Amino acid sequence: MASLDIGRRFCAAALALLVAGVFAVGAAEARVEFDGGEIEAWADAYFGAELDARRITGASVGVIQDGEVVFLKGYGWQDFGRGIPLDPEKTMIRMCSISKTFTATAIMQLLERGLIQSLDDPVNKYLTRYQLPPPRGGKVTIRQLMTHSSGMAGHFSPQGALTDIDVPVASDDVARFFSENIEREPGAIGQYANLGVALESVMIEDLTGAPLRDYFADNIFRPLGMSPAVLHHVVEPPANLAVPYGIFPNGDLQAVPFHPKHPLTAASGGVITTTAELLKYAAMHADEDAAAHADVLSSDARKTMHQRQFGHHPADPGIGLHFYVADHAGERFISHGCGLPGTRSLMGVFPESNAGVAISVFSAAPQPSVKDLAQRLTGRGRLVQGPDGPKKYERDDRQSPWDAFLTSQVGPLRLPDPSAVEPPPEMVADPDDLAGVYWLERRSLTTFASFFAANGVLRVEEDADGGLLIDGDRFNEAAPGVYDSEDGDRRRFFRRPDPNGPVFLHTWTSTSFRQMPAFANPQALAALFSIGFLASLSGLAAVFWPRGLAFGGLAKGASVGAGATAAAILAAFVVGYDTLAGITERASNGDVRRIASILALTNAHLALGVVMIFAALRAWTSAGGPSGVGSLIARVHLAALGLAAFAMWPGALLFHIVGWNLR
Repeated sequence: MASLDIGRRFCAAALALLVAGVFAVGAAEARVEFDGGEIEAWADAYFGAELDARRITGASVGVIQDGEVVFLKGYGWQDFGRGIPLDPEKTMIRMCSISKTFTATAIMQLLERGLIQSLDDPVNKYLTRYQLPPPRGGKVTIRQLMTHSSGMAGHFSPQGALTDIDVPVASDDVARFFSENIEREPGAIGQYANLGVALESVMIEDLTGAPLRDYFADNIFRPLGMSPAVLHHVVEPPANLAVPYGIFPNGDLQAVPFHPKHPLTAASGGVITTTAELLKYAAMHADEDAAAHADVLSSDARKTMHQRQFGHHPADPGIGLHFYVADHAGERFISHGCGLPGTRSLMGVFPESNAGVAISVFSAAPQPSVKDLAQRLTGRGRLVQGPDGPKKYERDDRQSPWDAFLTSQVGPLRLPDPSAVEPPPEMVADPDDLAGVYWLERRSLTTFASFFAANGVLRVEEDADGGLLIDGDRFNEAAPGVYDSEDGDRRRFFRRPDPNGPVFLHTWTSTSFRQMPAFANPQALAALFSIGFLASLSGLAAVFWPRGLAFGGLAKGASVGAGATAAAILAAFVVGYDTLAGITERASNGDVRRIASILALTNAHLALGVVMIFAALRAWTSAGGPSGVGSLIARVHLAALGLAAFAMWPGALLFHIVGWNLR
């Protein structure tokens, strides 16, 4: 009997090994095998249609596998206006936020070389030019910076520059740059923060004594043979740089102006290279097990970068070290996308298939001027649809070019099963707690610049069938606090990290929204603020009020002053700029002088509004003074101006407009 039992166990073990071997072979055979012909057929059709419809002016696609380029082709134009075709081996492309993965690669190099002891060390340990201040700054770790979970705000810091800035940036200028700091508890939520990557660059420079531009060149670009690649932060653009264009409805072209990244934000968006050269970088990360790239980064370090390091739930695909983690049809996909005005790109790798993908697309929304808007009212000008303008055709606009590529060449996105894991205690399971308005956390939390994010809201409503409507799209409960879209490719998480705090809605590992009280709907308060502001322009008509009214000359002066400041603010937004976006473009590139004047005028306007509110109350409660139709009209007008001023104050407080909140 014993020998029979041993024989059975042996047979069972042999069968298990055989089955395991079959599945192992199946897994090996299941890896993605990219086919250049199939990719070309898809890309020709997809980008050909985009170009014919004039939705884009150019695109570049590259795929590399096992170190060999499988496909590399450009579509459209490097410079549409000058008729220069796009060449994926020569056209330089702004790789924007893909640059973050280069910064992460540099940090891992310093870790391997012993200059950094642990990614879980406080970043302050390695900073000499600047220290994150208390109470939270001392707790922020390098890993939290690299996973956008540091709690850092600061979406108002300049992203670009209008003049060349010396590097390394001086200590005082670094301190001013990080004036808006850690506004959330580190590790609580994920929220994309370019400012955190800027701090990583300060750390790298402090540790190595070299400008980040030189460090990238010596330790990443040159060893990988990326000869044209550069970490760019000077005013003069590199040769052969792709020029994106916006196309007006009538067909007129508008080139997107080039502004370099600020030296401190170059780490988050300053790499410029060709698609062909970017594939060399992708090949290194795709080949996780290779020793061939050990002079740049070890196999273990690459694997660490690609492993999930942070997420809001076990069923959140999550983020590695500046690489996002996903699953396409069972294939692990590690990637980072990016966007600058007119340019969008993605670089991703399939480590199990030793393959990398790089796609860039050039398309910009044209920016009209005041003249364009005026001409549109009369049915003329660039905003009137013409035969050469962009055309619309049927396509799921939610699907990006890279999503379309991945779905067609690999397979659909596959999300983890949330019901197979124990829900974290912070998940909010009761649907009654979820309805309301949620405000995007990627905004300034302490300055008036939060006004520019007023429209970054999501509305959540309970559905009659037990699900949720999120901005009108139906989501069904997949697990406590986890909701999936009906098409299965979008997931939403609802958490309350602080038991006494608000609910957070996470649409992505690094995109979070905060539930707002019913009285603090930012979109509604921004609309009220704008309506009140525009209504106050009528205060200029107060010069025609009759003399001797009971509410006196102060009310008249305040009303005229409010109208005048409103007119001056509007003029400050448009005078001297070619487009309506001119002032925000200048501010995002470091010139805040006009913004400062607008903020000062707005505070004066709000102060005059307080005078009008009290004057309106006095005008309707005081006896005496002239009577008649003129006096009645003046009183009604003043009351309307008082209401307009009153409507502005809730928004002014929510958006930190009151006071000098420029920094």
